[in-house]
Order: sequence, then C-alpha cells, then structure tokens
Amino acid sequence: MDDKHIKQAENWRDKLLKASRTLGIAVISTKDRDGNQIDAYPEVGHAPFVHLDGRFYIYASHLSAHVRAMIENQPVLFFLVVDETHSQNIWARVRLKFSAEIKELFREDERFNLILNEIGAQHGPVMDMIRNFSDFHLFEITPQKGVLVTGFAAAFDVAGPEFELVRHLRQG
Repeated sequence: MDDKHIKQAENWRDKLLKASRTLGIAVISTKDRDGNQIDAYPEVGHAPFVHLDGRFYIYASHLSAHVRAMIENQPVLFFLVVDETHSQNIWARVRLKFSAEIKELFREDERFNLILNEIGAQHGPVMDMIRNFSDFHLFEITPQKGVLVTGFAAAFDVAGPEFELVRHLRQG
C-alpha cells in the first residue's frame, strides 16, 4: 500500500465522517435476558449523532430494539455509508463499519446537557422537544476496530477512535 492510496483512503474516511449525519446500528444477535433467541433476523436502526473527540454520541429511544440491545450490552455493530446521491459508483459506495465500546451517559452526568445542546445545534430544534422524554438515552460510542471501504479493491482494517488505517485488505 503506497502513500498515495493511504492518503486517498484517509481523505475518504474524513469526508465520510464530516458528511454523515446518522449512525447506523445493527444488532448482531437479539436475545432476551435469559439468552434465548427472540428474533429470527437482526435489528437495524439509525440515529442522528455528533462526533466529538473521537467519540460518537447518540440520543435515542429505548422503544427501538437496537437501542434496547445497547442498553442490555448485546453485541452491536455501527456503520456509516456515503449517501447514494454522492456516490461515484453505486457498487462501491464508501462505507465504514466498526465495533465500539458503548457507555450510557445518565442525566446526572455533567456532560449530558452539553452533549444534547451540541446534538440540537447540529440537528435542529427537535432536540428541544425530545430532551426530557424519559424513553430517550444518551450513549457515548468509542470506536475500537472496523473496516473502511473506499472503492473496488480498496478496503482497509481500521483501529481506534480516529479510525487509523492498519492494513490494506487483499484477496487471498
């Protein structure tokens, strides 16, 4: 992997992080508290986010199965995908999927209102309406590792909160 390809991948990563407004969430396995499978298919959802200091913050309702899974510490994956209308090639959309450490920030946390203010500033006045809804939870999501795809034959393992490129994935 030469410097030119690394720089291109880093630019795509940075553009994706800057342009994305929602974070996709996929529940890998949906089980009840006793470990019994409750769904025959995985749950998928999304939530508006803010990206601060290498962490994502979402404020979402536990009425959604993917949020309940996060509360119950079930395995989940996160993903960002470039908008179809901005994709150079629909077959090779730029995308980033990753695992993360998830921490719920409770209302008593000194950062709670500051982060909600930032979400409201970035996503609009709906935050004023939902801020005090008791079914909503604030999550801090710290990326650990994942895969960045920037085109055909251009996929990279990434690591850490800054999605540092670790290695180019090659067939074989």
